[in-house]
Amino acid sequence: MDNKRFVLLCQHFYPEMISTGMHMTELAERLTELGWQITVYCARPSWGTEAETTAQTLHYNGIEIIRVNTLGDQKKSLLSRALFALSFLWSVGLLLWRQRQHFPAVVVTTNPPFLGLVGWLFAKLFKLPYLLIVYDIYPEIAVNLGVLSPRSPITRIWRWITELIFRHAAVLVVIGRDMERIVRQKLPCHLHHRIIRIPNWSDEKRVKPVPKQHNSFRHQHGIHNVFVVQYAGRMGRTHNLEPIIEAARELATEKVLFQFVGEGAKKETLQQLVAQHNLSNVQFLGYQPMECLAEMLSAADLALVCLDEAFTGLSVPSKSYGIMASGTPILGFVQPDSEIGQMITEEACGVVLPNPTAEQIAHTLRRLVHNRHTLEAMSAAGHHAFLNKYTLSHAASAYDAALARMVAGLNPTL
Repeated sequence: MDNKRFVLLCQHFYPEMISTGMHMTELAERLTELGWQITVYCARPSWGTEAETTAQTLHYNGIEIIRVNTLGDQKKSLLSRALFALSFLWSVGLLLWRQRQHFPAVVVTTNPPFLGLVGWLFAKLFKLPYLLIVYDIYPEIAVNLGVLSPRSPITRIWRWITELIFRHAAVLVVIGRDMERIVRQKLPCHLHHRIIRIPNWSDEKRVKPVPKQHNSFRHQHGIHNVFVVQYAGRMGRTHNLEPIIEAARELATEKVLFQFVGEGAKKETLQQLVAQHNLSNVQFLGYQPMECLAEMLSAADLALVCLDEAFTGLSVPSKSYGIMASGTPILGFVQPDSEIGQMITEEACGVVLPNPTAEQIAHTLRRLVHNRHTLEAMSAAGHHAFLNKYTLSHAASAYDAALARMVAGLNPTL
């Protein structure tokens, strides 16, 4: 197909392999292998040494990456983050205006939240269809965080903008059943056919189980003869991580290590709790190189996935799929009717503890520590489900078909 081209608009991309950056990079790489020509408009990295050294224009595995200039700082105050989001939106829109003739389609993510306005504007002005990947639903997240009042003018305008972006997308990709229910409520019935559910994934070529006895990550960090409960990823305000620190207090004298890998708004708070209670069984590490992802995830005996109840369906903890790829059982602080809660139950790959207390967590961990047979069964079931449903190959094939139909002007769900 001569018009297998699109521009991808997203905040994070290679080498910033965090949050949506990893997923968008992996998806773009695999779609390139399927014949798509992809240009990416993104921001400069915000974490690590890449923030200062990454070139503005880069070619990576057949993908053209263009980084736009922004103001503000996405790691600082609310005002600074808003300035960053608005300047990113402006810069991306201006660049697309200049290069719009090169692209028959646009793919846009909901990070930052107003980015879909660029897709809407170019769909209205130039008939450029856009596929919207819904990772987070705003303003509901901001309201539930207490940042906005549910009835404020800003909330009402933001909700109207979100619904505008949703209504005019040629294809709406949601990443969970709980999210699909919310998105359907925001659309008139005659537009529901534009919604496609494509779960997130892990790259089956990159993440595989690594036996504990040969795991370099465990050796590197001095992990021997302990049961490792690991949380890897962003420690954001939507993640109900505090109970795990309380559980660490309950298990302070037992051979259980609680390991946190990553960064985020809650990391300092969690570290303060650990210091306050003088806990020696909690370990904090920064983001790890992608090259050691398989070893890092496989180093855990049990991996924590969490999302506060208030954000069910507004976001989906997609780290679950990498955990399954590594053959690690999941401990889910999620609601039973959430996408991940349903998946854990359906696939028998872990334990769901909605709104747990420290005592409930400690009781569950004591039971699992002494029941290796159960852990092994969960591990095998999760890995099997991953290979059959949640690989990058499965997701890329679904996106390939949806994009091809969108570019051809066809119904995305047929």
